[in-house]
Amino acid sequence: MKNVITSFANENEKRALVEREDRTFLSRVTEAAAALSRDKDLKLITVSGASCAGKTTTAELIDAELERGGRRVHTISLDDFFFSRAELVERAERTGSKLDFDSPETLDLEALSDVTDAIFSGGRLLIPHFDFKSGDRDGTTDLGVPAPEDIYLFEGIQAIYPVVTSLLGRHPFKSVFLSVGDDARYGDTVFSLDEIRFLRRLVRDARFRSAEPSFTFRIWETVRANEEKHIFPYSDACDHLISTYHAYELNMLRNDAIAHLSTIGEDSPYYERARDLVARLTPIEPISPAYLSERSLFHEFFG
Repeated sequence: MKNVITSFANENEKRALVEREDRTFLSRVTEAAAALSRDKDLKLITVSGASCAGKTTTAELIDAELERGGRRVHTISLDDFFFSRAELVERAERTGSKLDFDSPETLDLEALSDVTDAIFSGGRLLIPHFDFKSGDRDGTTDLGVPAPEDIYLFEGIQAIYPVVTSLLGRHPFKSVFLSVGDDARYGDTVFSLDEIRFLRRLVRDARFRSAEPSFTFRIWETVRANEEKHIFPYSDACDHLISTYHAYELNMLRNDAIAHLSTIGEDSPYYERARDLVARLTPIEPISPAYLSERSLFHEFFG
């Protein structure tokens, strides 16, 4: 159980907490990257974790650490292998199932297989690019022909799915798994680790994916079901485990989260849950995102 700081003497104390937590997290990433860099023959790395664990930023930080060690790293987001939103909606309507954006069936595994095969055959690497605002692919990224010093880092929740690890496992690879760690206590109030991740996603989706809070609530149900089935049962088998929890995060998420949650009306099925979160977040003293360090994980949620 993590304890959220309940009061601060001044703004300098808040800034110091943010800087300290950012440094601590960077040290965890640096340690994992150092272990990965010792394998000179390594070509494939995966960075996975549950929703909003901070995969994109952590992958970028590992990338930078490995490149400082003389390797050239190409980070490939597995989100870019999504089928289009229109195709997933049509599939849900045709089968009468819930709209699914997270299960293995949302990935174009044939395209992913072509890319991984090209890495080891020396073929030209053309990576699809998925645009979340349009919900469709909008082109490709040309990574050229693999060189001996190249490492390919695949990041995304899907990197731990058995169908993906089986596909990647045709070649040696190392895996990194990210978690939020544990529940957090603010006075007598407890926020579960799932609620913490939900608040991260609420703020991120509104800021970067033009998603209404009601949409984030609705999709969270399928996200959690998918995690229990395809992610958490396999996390202990990963080579490196990193906690991405930051002691200031509820303080920093507070203002944006309350603003978004407050837009949910009484006629919404999520109204009571939104009111409960607002009530529990309100006493928390806010911390400004302006205090984030340049390499902070929380730029992933605030920009």
